[in-house]
Amino acid sequence: MKFEQPQSIRTIFLDAGFTLLRPFPSIPEICQQVCRQLDLHLHLDQVKAGAEAAEDFYFRQNKMAKHIWADERAINDFWTSYYTMLLRPFVEEQDEARLYQLASAVNQEFTKHTSWELYPDVLPTLEALQAHGYQLGVISDWGIALSSILHHHKLNRFFDCLLISAASRHAKPSPQLYEMALQRANAIADYTIHIGDSYIYDVLGARSVGITPILLDRSGTLHAQQVDCLLVHSLTGLLDLLEVAQP
Repeated sequence: MKFEQPQSIRTIFLDAGFTLLRPFPSIPEICQQVCRQLDLHLHLDQVKAGAEAAEDFYFRQNKMAKHIWADERAINDFWTSYYTMLLRPFVEEQDEARLYQLASAVNQEFTKHTSWELYPDVLPTLEALQAHGYQLGVISDWGIALSSILHHHKLNRFFDCLLISAASRHAKPSPQLYEMALQRANAIADYTIHIGDSYIYDVLGARSVGITPILLDRSGTLHAQQVDCLLVHSLTGLLDLLEVAQP
């Protein structure tokens, strides 16, 4: 699927997690490091196994409580519960205080910019888009720490507006969040695109208000024939769709 009128686009919104940023060095390694600092020594393979088991909790909770990401306290409670689930097999039974201490510390670590890194294609793409005159913004399901994380990675200079679900009190795929982004950017949906890694939250959310969605599949597991939207496998693929010269 190709972009019919790339020259008509004026505004570009981007997701943050797994679009611009990824955990660094990795979620299991960060968990291992934090636990080691608190005198719980785990083998990395143990943490990876725990993370796989906790994924079921992640998806179940997301389905049951769709408004988690619209509230800062709910986000913190969710991630603390997630890491509690991950670490429970490695803590003595009934020691809930110890388990909570570990889970809270891991959750707090992910609010720091040092626990996140940019994908290699982020800066070249944003620089090319900015040089081409596009208005850029971020729409993300995240806690309020995202603003500081983007600032420390020197990304704020690219964005005219930042819509964080915890601050806006609306979460993807709510049309209210995307409408708010359009209003904040003073943008028109017909001349706007949004790119993110989730079909449900990014594609359907953007499409609900008339924004053209682009699905980012960094793993390369999807083909254009499998989806009903524009598909790219890297941010530089966005430049190709817009017919912007790659740096």
